[in-house]
Amino acid sequence: MVGMLLYFLLATPVMMDDGFHYEGFTEALAHGKLDFKSFYGFQGLSILSVLIYWLTGSHISIIITSAILYLLSLPLAYLIGKDFYLAPSFSADRHKGAGLVRDSVPEELHGNKTAGVYFMVLILLMPYTYTTMMRGFQEAALLFFILLTIYGSLNKKLWTPIAWAFGGIVKPFTLVLFPLFAKDFWPIQRLWPIQRLNLCILRFNLNQRVVSMVVALVIGGLYLGLSYYQTGHLINNAAIGSYQGNFDSGNPPPLWESFVPGIKGFLRAGANLILHARKIMISPFIILLGALALFKNKGLRLRNEIILATVLNFALVGSLTFSFSKYLLPIAVLFALASVGYLLKYKWLIALVLVDSYFVFMPIWNYFGHSFWDNAVVYCIPLYLSIFISLFLWKKKVLF
Repeated sequence: MVGMLLYFLLATPVMMDDGFHYEGFTEALAHGKLDFKSFYGFQGLSILSVLIYWLTGSHISIIITSAILYLLSLPLAYLIGKDFYLAPSFSADRHKGAGLVRDSVPEELHGNKTAGVYFMVLILLMPYTYTTMMRGFQEAALLFFILLTIYGSLNKKLWTPIAWAFGGIVKPFTLVLFPLFAKDFWPIQRLWPIQRLNLCILRFNLNQRVVSMVVALVIGGLYLGLSYYQTGHLINNAAIGSYQGNFDSGNPPPLWESFVPGIKGFLRAGANLILHARKIMISPFIILLGALALFKNKGLRLRNEIILATVLNFALVGSLTFSFSKYLLPIAVLFALASVGYLLKYKWLIALVLVDSYFVFMPIWNYFGHSFWDNAVVYCIPLYLSIFISLFLWKKKVLF
């Protein structure tokens, strides 16, 4: 976190394009005016940024908020990786016959800290998220809520639907993660063990989960309702026509115009996962390893749920008339998590990922990064950090 904080301080943020609308919404709301009509786009991050604007008065409060959320994403990624992959806990002492034998005897499973570090490294190797952040875009915030939803789903937290819903008003692509926690909030499943559990405790747990889902639906419904009241549309859509010079933020096109399913859209989505020139989210090696893990490892935690979330993300993005690699961030994160098992098993694989990541960084530097950092050497600091951490893990050669 400290290294990335210093890295951010070396940058020169420059508000651009949609960033002006997100910041404008924040400042209007901070002054008591809710204004969906003047500012297009999803405004979940803008709502969060109001507090930062009140505290700092900064006209880049969106960027500051995103930087905070990204820094919080790193320990969150570590916790997810640690909890997702379990390692055996060993006892060194075992009695055998009359003597005491030093031996390694598995006693129980605990969080795999090495897996946590590897997953955190993979998050560092997603430069798109913290590069576009410097122009006021929302990918860093989207990453945080994707990770928060995954963490909540993995640990069956009651607040998971709320994090998921708020992430949905930051960017709607978080919504594809619903399968990760849906079964834990399905009332029929909670009622099944009624004969074995105390009825009062059961009702209390069920009510808590129902309340959490209701709060999540209220967040989404309130946001869409207020947007519709002000603009006549559920969503003040930004992408259709917003870069052609004729976009009227007060009269956005209907949402259905964003969806024209066809083979071209799905081919574009596939290219946005694996072709470096498309300014992709993460190394194609990770996408391939993640896909292989989901295909071969039937015992992978949340395997079916991850596959369903992946299908939903790909289907949604492939159906759009336009798409960018950032729309596939849920897939990139989930595949990165699934790929960690191979990195644990074959430590040399991380070397290939690190080398290939250079070719992920460079197109993003050429298109975005040069506007915010002085040179490519400085821009690649997260890559250097990832190399250093990976070398440390390689030297340890044990799961600690």
